[in-house]
Amino acid sequence: MSRDSALRLVKRYFPPSEPLDRQALGGLSLYAFGRDLYALDSPEGRVIACDPSVCGEEFRALNASLARKAFRALEEKALYDVGPGSGTRLLFQHVLRASLGYGLREAAMDAGHEFVEVWSRPLYAHASYRQHTVSDLVMAYDQPSQLPGGKYVVLKPDTEATASTSLFTLQNLLEKCDRSGCRIEKVIFYGFIAEPAVRKLRDYLGGKNIASVFFAIEDVTPLAANGYDMPLYGIDEAQFSSSGEKHRLFGLTPPDVLEGLFDCYYPGMDQPGDWSERQPSLFDGVDWKKVDLSVHLRRSLDMLRRMREINAGEPWYADHHEEVYRKLEDKLEKKISANSRRLLCMAPGSWGE
Repeated sequence: MSRDSALRLVKRYFPPSEPLDRQALGGLSLYAFGRDLYALDSPEGRVIACDPSVCGEEFRALNASLARKAFRALEEKALYDVGPGSGTRLLFQHVLRASLGYGLREAAMDAGHEFVEVWSRPLYAHASYRQHTVSDLVMAYDQPSQLPGGKYVVLKPDTEATASTSLFTLQNLLEKCDRSGCRIEKVIFYGFIAEPAVRKLRDYLGGKNIASVFFAIEDVTPLAANGYDMPLYGIDEAQFSSSGEKHRLFGLTPPDVLEGLFDCYYPGMDQPGDWSERQPSLFDGVDWKKVDLSVHLRRSLDMLRRMREINAGEPWYADHHEEVYRKLEDKLEKKISANSRRLLCMAPGSWGE
């Protein structure tokens, strides 16, 4: 089967969504699914979404490059009412530890914006890797306790899957604003964003007369049964593992984006992956901590192999997918091997007596 035939088959089983508008803007394509919902397509975003072997400094650099482009889109579509003379200030809501990995803070600084910052670290009380269906959240860190009075537009770079941590964090922020005598006019979300999160956050903020705008990297994703995996398209691994049912997942993906990602994306893989574990280092509110990249890499390889088992025999699955699988498996195996050698060289005593 040819590549084009395979793509047509995928489109039949996982139909893309026609956007209302497409605009080329500063090195990326901006697709509008309404006045408050956009998908941002870029070369950097495609690599981040498709290739789980990308992590560490390469991951940081790609996000920094994408953030600079994306910030121009945010300025045009959502930040037009912020700055000197407007009476409204910009506030960054950093949810640790994922937020800084999106690179938007540095992009705002490079663009000359001044802003207030809030640093929060909500934690699931129980282990939650690929299981975000239980909202047992506690606030482990939250600074500052007070905010300067006035009006704010909030910019929140984060991965939005179930929206549980965002709802928890935003409620905390709104309570802080009440105590501080300030008012939030709008919240802008940027990152990998799932459709259920858009609905929940839009409803929550709308009920408080706060506007919301969403900028999703590449596509507005579906959400798997575990409340964690955010694939471009494919079978829900969590649902299959729990019930044996093969449930197809697809979100709001512009046709051009699906075609652009088709040659590098393997069906069912989580696009953001374990976002924190892909970063070279993490800020927890007090210190920067080095990340063991092998955790993300090994988990990604295990998931890739698991998805191949599940995808086998599907009517839309083609030789093209096998080619993508082999490329990603090879990249992950090489990265795992290289990372193991690096750790061995860094180990105490590895240089001899």
